[in-house]
Amino acid sequence: MRQATIEKPASVSGLGVHTGNITTVTFKPAAVNTGVRFRRVDIPDAPEIPARAANAVDTQRSTTIGNATSYIRTVEHLLASVQCLGLSNVLIEVNGPETPLADGSSRPYIEALVSAGRVEQEAEAPELKIDAPIAVEFENTTICAIPADEYRISYLMSYTNPILGTQFKSMTIDRDSFVNELGPARTFCLYREVEQLMEAGLIKGGSLDNAIVVTDQAVLCKEGLRFPDEFVRHKIIDLIGDLSLVGRRLKAHIVSLKSGHPTNVKLARAICDAYGAA
Repeated sequence: MRQATIEKPASVSGLGVHTGNITTVTFKPAAVNTGVRFRRVDIPDAPEIPARAANAVDTQRSTTIGNATSYIRTVEHLLASVQCLGLSNVLIEVNGPETPLADGSSRPYIEALVSAGRVEQEAEAPELKIDAPIAVEFENTTICAIPADEYRISYLMSYTNPILGTQFKSMTIDRDSFVNELGPARTFCLYREVEQLMEAGLIKGGSLDNAIVVTDQAVLCKEGLRFPDEFVRHKIIDLIGDLSLVGRRLKAHIVSLKSGHPTNVKLARAICDAYGAA
């Protein structure tokens, strides 16, 4: 498979879920072997941050990448879209410290990137094939990468909340499965967590326009669930985005037991430690 970039720029604007500020991301074409890089255009000298596991600086409720001069929060939905659309080299300009949450799913990013077109480049896309199991744990979660001839994710989600309950999904990860089966799945939180998150200075931009809120009795959102198992599908989006920080196309079966951003990023780093950073 060859490296690829987009044909023309495309943008997505909206509220950042944690900052509550309106920001715009603009995807731009990039040369061979550039990789996926963010650029903070609202900061003097427009510092760049490569989308790599070594640059993950925070994993509380979302994934933040940064360096000594800047950071960008909530990159996972965007990165999952870039990877699953087969884009190797993209420059992502952001005019603030957080990407737009949009409707809480990856769908707005998919639509923007599809509208930008895809151009193959004269170099092979780097691939990383797992040849021995790698497992990591964090608190009560576990995730492992095991050898496989495709990119596959099996995810078990388990909550004491009766609405969320236990959900499991196992699927091959490719362009079609992401666009049709995963991309539309929205982020969610428990109603009892909302006050705690607000007290922590988070979810200033959160609303029923960009997230599903779950009580012990009901699902609160502007529309019904897009899938009966929308919650576990969104967990897989987050996992794809976090593992994209490895910087190469994976051939592996990823098996997750309740992993979130901390465990996902820990696995991405473990893979880079075992096989070398991209």
